[in-house]
Amino acid sequence: MTLPRTSPWLGQPDPYRWRALRRRWLFTLFVLLQTVAGVWGMILVLPYHGGTPIEKAILVTFIPLYAFVAAGSWMALFGFYLRRRYRGRGDPLGILRRHAGRLDAVALVKTAVILPIYHEDVDRVFRGLQASIESVRDAGALDSFEFFVLSDSRDPQVWLEERAAWLHLCDTLDLHGRLHYRRRRVNLKAKTGNVSDFLRRWGRAFKYFVVFDADSVMSGQSLVTLVKLMECEPRAGMIQTVPTLFNAHSAFARMQQFVTHLYGPLFSEGLAALQLNEAVFWGHNAIIRTEAFMAHCGLRGMRGIGLWRGTVLSHDFVEAAFIRRAGYEVWLEPAIQGSYEESPPSLDDELIRDKRWSKGNLQHVKFLAFERGIATAHRMAFMNGIFAYLASPVWFLFLLFSTIEVAQFAAGDINYFPDPRSLYPHWPQWHPQWAIVLVTSTLVTLFLPKLLALFELLVFDRARRAGFGGTGRLLQGFLLENLFSILLAPIRMLAHSAYVVQAILNVSVRWAGQNRSDEIGWLQALVRHAPGMILAIAWSGLALSLNANFFYWTIPISLSLLLAAPITVWLSRFSLGARWRALGIWNTPPEMGAGDPVIARFESLPELALKPARAPDWLTWTLLHPRQARVAAALAARRTGAAKAATTALAEQILTEGLQGLPGRVAARVLDDGEAVIRLHRHAWQAAADDPWGRQVDQLTREICIR
Repeated sequence: MTLPRTSPWLGQPDPYRWRALRRRWLFTLFVLLQTVAGVWGMILVLPYHGGTPIEKAILVTFIPLYAFVAAGSWMALFGFYLRRRYRGRGDPLGILRRHAGRLDAVALVKTAVILPIYHEDVDRVFRGLQASIESVRDAGALDSFEFFVLSDSRDPQVWLEERAAWLHLCDTLDLHGRLHYRRRRVNLKAKTGNVSDFLRRWGRAFKYFVVFDADSVMSGQSLVTLVKLMECEPRAGMIQTVPTLFNAHSAFARMQQFVTHLYGPLFSEGLAALQLNEAVFWGHNAIIRTEAFMAHCGLRGMRGIGLWRGTVLSHDFVEAAFIRRAGYEVWLEPAIQGSYEESPPSLDDELIRDKRWSKGNLQHVKFLAFERGIATAHRMAFMNGIFAYLASPVWFLFLLFSTIEVAQFAAGDINYFPDPRSLYPHWPQWHPQWAIVLVTSTLVTLFLPKLLALFELLVFDRARRAGFGGTGRLLQGFLLENLFSILLAPIRMLAHSAYVVQAILNVSVRWAGQNRSDEIGWLQALVRHAPGMILAIAWSGLALSLNANFFYWTIPISLSLLLAAPITVWLSRFSLGARWRALGIWNTPPEMGAGDPVIARFESLPELALKPARAPDWLTWTLLHPRQARVAAALAARRTGAAKAATTALAEQILTEGLQGLPGRVAARVLDDGEAVIRLHRHAWQAAADDPWGRQVDQLTREICIR
């Protein structure tokens, strides 16, 4: 494959341009009108009607916050309108609806499914991959796909288990030569470097590739549909599915899963209708045209200052913008079913992930302001992603400025001449009726999308409603979810505010595997949320000393910050999630028998059990197990010169002293030499009782090693 320097579609007329512009201008008009009305209401509420410096600061923070909330509300309204107008058949301009009638006649082409991983739960990763592969086989399309597990794991106890799991899956599914495992020895540029390495090695052999995340599961039919849509739409560079959450066990994860099933369709369809062929890429559960991606989506290190220097962390939005700039289309298709991912099990795990995302999104300022040729829709996506995290410190400042305003009046510091040029005093005016109207309109804007999703389910979609356990359980879950959303919002606000400050100061972000199965302990939660609890006590005390009515307004925020630790611990509990599932709280259609077969298959798969529980660590197991040792020797790099001498010396040290005295990563270097691996394996099985290997490997280990 020779990569073209330019796209064949660059400069060609865009068939969706004017229809997309009409939708976007209408959306913008509605958002602006509502924002103007909200700002006017805030001006009427303020005693000096925005005439003092502190009130100007309040307005400066209020305007973007209100506009951001209004934009989300109107996007959901667009989604509701489209779903009701076309009765759930999808947007007529969407890529699936336009080509649905001809998909059966479209032939499949060679496609890669890639799974980049880094220190993940090996059992979970490979069970998800197995469920997806078996679903592809059931769809009769296995011959058109190859699967690649791309590891960046550094700990030998992790990557040796990954390799054993890969070998086990190859045996189980008879996929030798079609299911591949590759571990990078030098993992530069994190996930982007991992994918780039795959493309350099194997990319030219595949017309398309599908990106999985570590927790992704996709049905065979969804993968087949993606490939056929790419064949039908030669302009398409990417097609992004809308992953639905599944496999939730903790109470927090079950709440998030309930949210995506209930509210997700409105927001995703509204977003897809506004973006059309200039959609975003979320980094996984999407198909990509290999040639276009290789030619136009290479991301160089940034050469700016501070956080705008080095690797692009949130690379997916940038890659979508670049491939669109080259003339290819990027589609978001909510109508493709069978795309799944998991939620973090706790709020703290979600916030740890957000720390990396916040810095990555703030890096997009560079591409928003200085990158040429970016489509307007992608610039808006950059802005939305940036403000998704900037909204938190802006909200914090809004609360701070409001407190200062109240403090000034409580101290009797009333300025009757806020305008020094005025000859007459300006009496501050309070209009509580306008405050009530403004608060009510804000609450309606916040909760209208959720109410519309509930209304649609109750009135128009009885079959889907049954998947939530019926009307009673649906309403119960709806009310409970909104209660916890209100409690969690200030906690997220404070954490995101800290992350934005750290990003601006260019504090390093650790790249590590995500926790997907552990609960949060009390000490961990108390330490993490102690600053917010202290701040809540101080702010509430100050508010009470200033004005009792103002104190009542602060209670929802202060209370959630005070309860942050117990809420986090409580919602992270798997036992609570199981108990609520048994009671029917936050149940979703897949749990009520209306799920995708690929999910049922995933849940039915047993744990891999790659080695007995009493077996030694993975490095020792690899050296002892006959087949694992042969595989390790076959996959070892060919060493010569100084590198060969170093591994030979390391093997001699291990032969003499055993593995106990060496750090795991140092000892694992012996696996780089195939001859050394075989020599160690033979010595272990021939070792005398007084040999270090004889003392390590007792008779029980010798018996369970061969399975």
